[in-house]
Amino acid sequence: MQEELKLPGPMQRVSHRQITAELSGINYNIWCWTPPVYDTSEDSYPLLVLLDGEMAMGSAIDILSMQSSIGEAQPVVLAAVSTEPAEMHMVQRTIDYSAEVPTDAMRATPPGAPFSFWSIYETMASQLGVQFEDLFGGTDAFYSFLVKQLLPAVQADFRIDTSEIGIAGHSSGGDFAVDTLLRKDTPFSRFIVSSFGTDVLEQNLAEREARFAQLTAPRKLKVFCGYGGGEQDDPFLTQYIDRGVDLMQRLQAADPDNLEVTIRGFEKELHGSVFFHNLSSGVRELWGTGLGFVDALAAQP
Repeated sequence: MQEELKLPGPMQRVSHRQITAELSGINYNIWCWTPPVYDTSEDSYPLLVLLDGEMAMGSAIDILSMQSSIGEAQPVVLAAVSTEPAEMHMVQRTIDYSAEVPTDAMRATPPGAPFSFWSIYETMASQLGVQFEDLFGGTDAFYSFLVKQLLPAVQADFRIDTSEIGIAGHSSGGDFAVDTLLRKDTPFSRFIVSSFGTDVLEQNLAEREARFAQLTAPRKLKVFCGYGGGEQDDPFLTQYIDRGVDLMQRLQAADPDNLEVTIRGFEKELHGSVFFHNLSSGVRELWGTGLGFVDALAAQP
């Protein structure tokens, strides 16, 4: 006789809904999680919107639960987002997370690389029967979905501190998080950007940087930017990440009073492993209590 499946305690705090984006007609799965303290207080809590939610939600819940229960970080509500159906997510994330078609210079094979990374996307487009260009340019529609549909829905159901809304993304998801940061006048004020570049931003990046410097953010912006040291052994990824880090440094220099950026490399970590280091460190940097393990435990009632 098969026993009834029982999820671990933290996972039992997950609720699910599906929302259809008004502009694109794409369906998205939204999984929301609240920290245990949420049930015993009337406080409002920061919100972290997690991109590629179906792939990273479990680890994110573990990270948020562990750090807040120990006392090293504040309790944070999670909203994890992924395309429905799941088998379309890799295609749709490319569209949603990419502001522009990569330029010919970005698509060129880097010195020492065996092939152009973008050939993977050329193959994807061919298999789908669409043009390469059709896989890019969806950030405005996806951003509209997050701001006009996702955030209001989450805020209607949960007590959210609207001055502490964050977004976390890896690789192309990091590209989208930076696209959101460049908008500056946005509900998002906390950003975890992992192993990202500027390949899908280059065509209008100079103009967007200039506009960023002129705009005033509604609240102070904080960014944690991380990457894997092992990624820099790859001819493509090292250029990709270096362009991203350079952009973060330029943005901070453009508005040092209102933008705080932390950049960190994780020795030997690769593209598939580093996001979880970035997410864990990013949570502590953006919502940390400043207490270490022993002090945090001693401070608990």
